[in-house]
Amino acid sequence: MRQDNRGFFLIIVAAVIAALAAILVQFGVEAQLSALTAGNTRDEAMAREGALSVLAGVKIAILRGQWHHPDLIAFIAGKMPKGYHCTGWVRDEESKLPVNRLVQAGPEGEAVLRRYWELRGCTLQSLNALIDWIDPDDRTIQGGSEVALYGGLGGIPANRPLQSIFELSVIPFVKRDLERLRAMKEPPLSRDLTVWGSGKVNLLTADREVLMALSEALTPEEVERIMAERLLGRIATLEDFKTVVHLPPPVLSAFWQWGTLDSTAFRVHIEMTYRHIHLVLRAVLWRQGNQIKTIYFREGLWLPA
Repeated sequence: MRQDNRGFFLIIVAAVIAALAAILVQFGVEAQLSALTAGNTRDEAMAREGALSVLAGVKIAILRGQWHHPDLIAFIAGKMPKGYHCTGWVRDEESKLPVNRLVQAGPEGEAVLRRYWELRGCTLQSLNALIDWIDPDDRTIQGGSEVALYGGLGGIPANRPLQSIFELSVIPFVKRDLERLRAMKEPPLSRDLTVWGSGKVNLLTADREVLMALSEALTPEEVERIMAERLLGRIATLEDFKTVVHLPPPVLSAFWQWGTLDSTAFRVHIEMTYRHIHLVLRAVLWRQGNQIKTIYFREGLWLPA
């Protein structure tokens, strides 16, 4: 009987020891998880503050007219303490075609978009869908009802200006062209189209396709001359396109209608890494005199696996 009791107590003791060991292991794991969570929270805050510091530096550069420097983000990030790694870019949003203004301008503005669409190899169907999406009426470009046509494709035109250029991806037919460009590894339409800015195109920073779209009278040779003269810094006023570049009157008229030599809207992309935390910050900044206003802001966080 004593042997039985002794065996029973040994079993109980072993069970208690096993339970205690499991509890201790659980406490150890929870302690490690708590430490890891606390560390991640701290690192998240450090990464976010680092990205915001770089964004503050970008704002200063914009006010000083130094935003166009290709190594601006790296230069600002280079002043930060060790442990941070940052990359990114600043782009002039007014080097792009102001899609909302062009649609609202009617046939003249639509002609600019049509020329650009042709240069990019996009379909007239997708251009019509874009115009329907923005214009205030409920009739399709080719007649019929927008609700009947686009509703069957999973979307009904908003009949208002685009709030973000990323809305392009939800417009029927336009989505197909976006997918085609992506499959061909061509730049997306968002490279040359914008919803931000003054509604003018900065002729000093616009790419070839954007310049070509502004006037049907503009030739590829004249575009190359523009690119060369502005690189030399010989274009300071709109009048210089006449006296320096020697553009014909129809092109000059289009440039005066749609162009500017100053920019007020800038798109910023910042990728900040601190320890194992990677944060991406996207913003659009609007310069108004000596002030900078943030008109678009979004951030995304990647935690360690």
